[in-house]
This record gives sequence, structure tokens and C-alpha cells, in this order.
Amino acid sequence: MPKQIEPKKGIESLGVVDTVHPDYIKVKPSWDRVRDCMDGEDVVKSKRETYLPRPSGMSGEYASAYDGYIERAHFPLVTSYALSGALGIVITKLPEFNVPKQLEYILKNATKDGRSLNQLFLDMIIEVFQTGRCPLLVDVVSSKNEFRFVDYKAEEFINWKTPIVNEEKNLTLGVLKESQPDSDDIFSHDTKEVYRVLRLDEDGKYITAVYDSDGMELVDSKVTPVLMGKSIDEIPLFLSGSINNSFDMQPIPLVSVANCSVQIYRKEADLANSEYLSCNPTLCIVGASNDDNLPNVVGSSVMIVLPNEQARIFYTETDTAALTHVKNHITDLYEEAIRHGVAVLDARKGVEAAESLRIRQSTQSASIYSVFLSAMSAIKQGLEAMCVWGGYNKDEVILDAPSSLTQGIPDSTILKQIIEGYTTGVVPLEAIHRYLVYSGLLDQTVGYDDYVVMLENSPINIESEEDDLSLVDEDGNLIGGKKPEVDDEGNVIEPVTTVKKKKTKEKVEPDSKVKV
Repeated sequence: MPKQIEPKKGIESLGVVDTVHPDYIKVKPSWDRVRDCMDGEDVVKSKRETYLPRPSGMSGEYASAYDGYIERAHFPLVTSYALSGALGIVITKLPEFNVPKQLEYILKNATKDGRSLNQLFLDMIIEVFQTGRCPLLVDVVSSKNEFRFVDYKAEEFINWKTPIVNEEKNLTLGVLKESQPDSDDIFSHDTKEVYRVLRLDEDGKYITAVYDSDGMELVDSKVTPVLMGKSIDEIPLFLSGSINNSFDMQPIPLVSVANCSVQIYRKEADLANSEYLSCNPTLCIVGASNDDNLPNVVGSSVMIVLPNEQARIFYTETDTAALTHVKNHITDLYEEAIRHGVAVLDARKGVEAAESLRIRQSTQSASIYSVFLSAMSAIKQGLEAMCVWGGYNKDEVILDAPSSLTQGIPDSTILKQIIEGYTTGVVPLEAIHRYLVYSGLLDQTVGYDDYVVMLENSPINIESEEDDLSLVDEDGNLIGGKKPEVDDEGNVIEPVTTVKKKKTKEKVEPDSKVKV
């Protein structure tokens, strides 16, 4: 049976420990919206009027009509698709973590629940995309004298203080909301909220304690974390944001997509309800009554006989022009969601022009890349804190990041200009290698040295003819570019001039990694 931590008796309350930071209050509704959109249709519909306002005609005695209004509505999953697209980009270019030998265990066992450092990194990316921040705490497993990372949800980091001390902004207080079992029944899932307070004591040493909602310290909860008897004089809590590692609130990458999702949901509800009301024909009978036992059903097997010659039977007609307007508005909202998202959410418009796709990718890459680098930086700060705490060499903490997360789009004009610059000695061969990797024409795993070997094994001559450029193999066959003019007998009229670039033995390290 798990040991329960009980409040101390006779100890004064720390204060209102569940006080939240003012910025937390401002951004919490946006976090909730993104979380609900990520959870999907069932969760959004369970919130009822939070996301789908009740029409005035669906109240009072007609209140039950609102249930059908919700049921017919469709909620799009564009928010989760956007996150999946971002992860698809990130997961192909995970960073490389280099740590001191004493910390190598952290690569495969970075957290208390057994996640590796790469898994922790991806979980941080997911959290930052949804909330714009992810708190990361360095903890000590005393029984093993080892470090572990503890990542928290943004909603669990409720309060903090970062005053400027010695011209630097430092964390002096952090409050984390946690859950603990609240029953002696081993089968129960009841929990209670407690608050872990991180602060510095009178001697400037880092201490932690757990309090209940009344601010009373729990028994045996106050500790001074130590590694082999050594404590530290800073709070080892770091923040991964969407732009940088500041404790200030930062933009939420997916909030715009979530907002579009809610707007689409509301329009889909109106459209489905309008179709339900107007697209099912209603039979009307004028000039007759049910006194003659007329049938009350409609169908091909029912015959209606009216004794009154003036009686008329017809179906009501409705004007559905407004429905087309709603459908067009929904399409516009989907396109707006695509612009805000980090993944291609809709392929209905066909293939995009290369230039527009390049611009859109560049915009997305900046957002994804800032989240990527921020998560790396937070992990690096944590690893360096472990080194300082354990007495290891923190200069051995090196994280290698790709210089870009999205591949470019090959451009024949640029490629031609690069090759022409190479033949004149203006553009180095390393630049061609980098462009081929960036554009996706060359696999990113092919280093510069490997590329030189490929050229040596497949010799290619570069030929130039005034304003044109051609590639020929060692047998003189053209690979691309303008062909030389020939006469009727096949003789070359104006032979091209071959310009051969001497192969260099000098090796230059490719600049494909960014040291963080």
C-alpha cells in the first residue's frame, strides 16, 4: 500500500499556495481550447455551448432540438493533423546528444518512467505546440545517485517568480501542481491536488516541499535534493518555449488552427441543421381533411384518393442558395486553417506552384525550427546543470541540430547558375553539395567527402556555350542543356567548348549541423 503523506500539525500555513500567476490566468482559456480540439469531436461536443452556442429557437419547450443540432454537427480534426505534420518533420531530423561519460545513462533512461532523451524531446515538442511552453525539472534519484528529467504540463506550472538578481533574471520560486492518491483502497483512482514548491532557503540552497491546498506542509515532504551529499544554489527548472527559453508567455503554435476548427464546427452545425430542415420534402394537402380516413404515410405503396375536386397535393420547395454560401465559407475556413497549420491539411486544390509552396514551407519551418531549438536548449541547460551539480565537464555537453527542418524545392535556374559559378571558380564545390542536400536531390546522410567520392566514381564534364550550360559524361554524351547544332550529315557546326574543373584534394567539413 502506498505511503500517504499527511499534513503536519501545528505548522503555520505557507500562504495561499494555489495562487496562480497573472499571465497563467490570461492564457489558460487558449490552452483549454487547443487541448479540447486535440482530444477530438467527442470532447468538444461534451462541452456543448462552450463551443457551439445555442440558437434562440432551441430554448424553452424546444430545448431538446439542441441535442440534434449538436449530433448533426461535424468537428474537423485539423488541429491534430497539423501537429502530426509537424512531428513528421521533426522526427526525421532528431538532434544528436553528446554528454560526458558519467551522464551517458541519461541518453536511454532520461526520465523516471523510463523514456529516452529522444522520447522526452518529442514529448516536449508536442507540449510546446499545444501550449507554447513545457517546464523541465532536474531531479535526483538518491538511491542510485543519478539524475532524471521530470517534464510537466503547462497547466501544472501555476506560479513563478523571476526577479533580476545581479543583472540577471533568475528563477526564485516555482509552484507545480501535482496529484497524489487520496484513498487507502488499492483499487481506487481517487486523487487529491497538492503543490510542490521549489525555492531557495536562507542560505541560498535549493529546497523543495509539498503543501496541501490550505498551504500546510505535508509530513516528510521538505527535502534538500543532493547528489553524493552535494546540493546546488539554483532552482534546476528550465522552460522550453515556442520561441525561446524565457519564462514569459509565448505564442501557442496551434491556437490559430484550433480557432479555425471551432469556426468550422459552428458553420458545419448550421449547414447540417439547415439541410435537415430544408432538404427533406414535406407533403402538404390543401382542401381535404382527415375525416375521410386519409393515410398519414407517404410512399410509393400508398395511394391517396381525394373526393374533393379542389384538393391539391404538393411538396414544399425551399431556397437553398444560402446553403451554398455557407459551404463556401467553410471552404474558406479550411484554407485559413491550412495557412495557419504546419502540415498540408487539404489536397483538394491540387499541386501548388513551386514558389508559393516554397514561401509556405519557409514560414512553417521558422515556427517549427524555433520550437525545435528551444526544446534542445532547455535539455542542454538541464544537462549542464547536472554537470555543475555532479562536478562533470559541462563543455562536453554538445547538441547537434540540423540547419533546417524542411527540404527546399529544386530550382533548375538556380542549379544552372551554381554550376556555372563552379566552372568559373566563384562557387565552391561545397556550396553545390549543400544545395543538393537542401533541395532533396541528395540524401542528407551523404556527407561532403562521400559526395566527392561519388563524383570521382562517376566523372562528369561541364561544358559551356555562351549563355547556355550543359553536362556531358566522359564519353561526350550530353546529359542536359542545349544540344550543339549539326548539319544534315550529323556533323557539329559549332562545337561546344569543354571547361573541366580540376578535382581538389582539399577536404572541407560540411556546414550541415548547428551547434547548440
